[in-house]
Amino acid sequence: MNDCKWLPAIVECKDFTKWNEYLEEIYKIFKKDFVNTKPIFENKIVNFRRAPMDGKYEHTFTHLTHKDEYHNSDNPNDRIPDPRRAERIGWNRAIIDNYKCNEQCENCDKVLHFEEYYKKNIRVYLLFRNVKFLVILEKRESYNLLITGYYIEYEHTMKKYIKKYEQYKKQKTPLT
Repeated sequence: MNDCKWLPAIVECKDFTKWNEYLEEIYKIFKKDFVNTKPIFENKIVNFRRAPMDGKYEHTFTHLTHKDEYHNSDNPNDRIPDPRRAERIGWNRAIIDNYKCNEQCENCDKVLHFEEYYKKNIRVYLLFRNVKFLVILEKRESYNLLITGYYIEYEHTMKKYIKKYEQYKKQKTPLT
């Protein structure tokens, strides 16, 4: 599936009756990647949202391992487990660190980078089309904020992001 030289292996949940134990295992990866150290994107550190906490887990960790199935809750942590997101937890940091990859991998489209306004901020999209994974950051004055990262399940969703990338590339000036 993936011949990328820097993308970590998937950490699969082999027994969903032990989901909480699995969360503990992948939380160690999140902690190593975002709590104990901070990635750098465009010369600014990448922070994440801690609140509202979901039990003992930071909001962003919940966002990277669960999805909002119905978009009908006022609680931002009212999400359901998403094994595809969770098992790829290490991909978020790897994509941030390597989005300008200069490896010469065979049949690799590299990470596509594009930006768009979201409310009053600029959102950065790092789309690794080969593995169907998207990381979203938001530019802030002195840092970048990790919004989410997830596996793209549906072809129409991928087409939507490819279209946004192509439109962004046509722009004469970058967003600031």
